[in-house]
Amino acid sequence: MGELSQSTIAWKVGAEGEARVAEVLAQAPGVEVLHDRRIPGSRANIDHIAVGPGGVFVIDAKKYKEGSLVEIRDKGGLLRRDLRLYVGGRDRSKLVDGVRGQVDVVRTALGPEMGRVPVVGVLCFVGATWGFPARPRTVDGVTAVWPKRLPKLVAGSRGPGLDVVRVAAYLRAVLPPAARS
Repeated sequence: MGELSQSTIAWKVGAEGEARVAEVLAQAPGVEVLHDRRIPGSRANIDHIAVGPGGVFVIDAKKYKEGSLVEIRDKGGLLRRDLRLYVGGRDRSKLVDGVRGQVDVVRTALGPEMGRVPVVGVLCFVGATWGFPARPRTVDGVTAVWPKRLPKLVAGSRGPGLDVVRVAAYLRAVLPPAARS
């Protein structure tokens, strides 16, 4: 058998991370989860959308080498903050931008029909490590967490008393599953 291409390896690693996140989301009580939803007009997808009592959580799963440290660094100066996401010592702030774009897609999909539903962006890092004390970190409105913390985030957030089943059904209708080739 020949060598696997870099893109094939990256897809496999990404799929493993998505599967791990799906496992932990299944443990979140009172939460409806949509997996692998197509972004309209694009070949891109949203890994997971969790609808809980506190709102809609748009979750991008990222698998990193064991021990890769997740941290937020302030690269600004004395008069301004410039928070950046670093994983394994490398600037991964573009991941935050990607999730913010996915949040915009979900907000647009909800439209006025669903009213003012809170939509939260989440990056879930599989295999990464966290500094002490381990706690979720937020940069530009996107929360970074580890898999075991995810159910507490999506099920424990309290908000406007969302009709979880209704919102999830609506999102299933307007954001169909991504086609697999």
